[in-house]
Amino acid sequence: MKNFGYSKNGIERAKERKFIFALLATLCITPAAFTDEFTLQGAMEAALVPVQVQNSENGDISATTGLGVFGYSPYGGARFKLMSNASLDRIGMISYLRFYTSTSNGNRLDTIWLDVWVKPTDWLRFDVGSIEDWTLWGKFGQEPFAPYTQRSRDEDAIFTEFYYPSGILMTLRPSEKLFIGAGLPALKSNGTADNPNSYNPSYLINAEDAEKAYERIQAAVGYTIDGVGLVRFQYVGANPNADVSNPPDDASFPSAAITSHAKIEGAFAYTGASGLLIDAGFKIPVEFKQNNGNFIAPYHVSGGVSVNSGNFGIVGRIDSRFGSLAQPNLDADYKIKFAPDINVHLTPSYTLDTIIIGLDCGFEWIGETRNQDGDVIDGRDGGMRGGIGVFARKNFGPGSYVLSGIGCHFGGTLDSERKPSAFTIPVIFNYTSPKASLLKN
Repeated sequence: MKNFGYSKNGIERAKERKFIFALLATLCITPAAFTDEFTLQGAMEAALVPVQVQNSENGDISATTGLGVFGYSPYGGARFKLMSNASLDRIGMISYLRFYTSTSNGNRLDTIWLDVWVKPTDWLRFDVGSIEDWTLWGKFGQEPFAPYTQRSRDEDAIFTEFYYPSGILMTLRPSEKLFIGAGLPALKSNGTADNPNSYNPSYLINAEDAEKAYERIQAAVGYTIDGVGLVRFQYVGANPNADVSNPPDDASFPSAAITSHAKIEGAFAYTGASGLLIDAGFKIPVEFKQNNGNFIAPYHVSGGVSVNSGNFGIVGRIDSRFGSLAQPNLDADYKIKFAPDINVHLTPSYTLDTIIIGLDCGFEWIGETRNQDGDVIDGRDGGMRGGIGVFARKNFGPGSYVLSGIGCHFGGTLDSERKPSAFTIPVIFNYTSPKASLLKN
């Protein structure tokens, strides 16, 4: 059994004090300030792994059990979310606290979230603080059982949401069909050139970066076509601080540059047929230069299909990245061609009375990384891996369910290294109160 205890240092005790203060503010201050409409909601997501057997790189077999990291890792874990929503006619606030267990990082308060919004008119809204807007977001996230077979790509693969732990957002809805949004994240990286998934709001753009703040703007537009679907386009900016100068003459180009590039995105969700949803999108990178380095981030093409006919349903998703290049020096006459990759997931299911039974299949292929002469760089010859699993799911309402099954993640060889295989039996529980937003990774 794994040990989940941890010693509390000064930082952890400070986080606990912040947690208590925010909890009191959520329960006491908010209702007093906004008496017209106040809701207090909650959500809990947990995954227990009674057993997981791994076959390591050197062939050793080991078994583990317990709670660990939930989500994109094939272990267990738990997250708890307490959310309050208070509003008057033209002004309101959304706040929540999130706490999760983790073997690697210790139990910790993950987020103290506060979004204050104001609506000068019915069609114009401003949000300041911690912001989440899923209006134009892609329709296909990761299936709950996917981490135990072969995880999917990130949930922004089809279309990037407005998500800022600290920032501002302006949205316009001149009609029910048209949505326009423009946001500016104020978050600076947490230890890397840019990390959009960081939850630390203390990393704000400093004085010398203020003049480049416009480079990080995100602007999107979406339009609903009656009887057809939703079309949307956007520009997503990049962190101006990313340092990709003078990378070495091999494949170890800074990974930060891959996540810190501006891009143009487009997507279309077809909803015109009953029982059918198709959502597909693309991302075109904007050429990234910093000092003497030149980097072209990968192109993205992703899509998902959901079909429901009677008791039968199937969800499929494919994500691909390709075309990434690096020129370590602007005077160099060569470029490193990074490996393309494809990730495929297929989840057929059948509703049997009140239980949903399903099959989860995942597959990932990674190509070769080549130098300027077209030769494969040592140790970067790619490979493939995948997994398969069966599960049963019982729903208790929107966003609430219990799910369990058997997942097998096959190992194989990837970039000249043997990857471990894993056999996992997870038990996943999710409860979301009726008006609470769903938990996010």
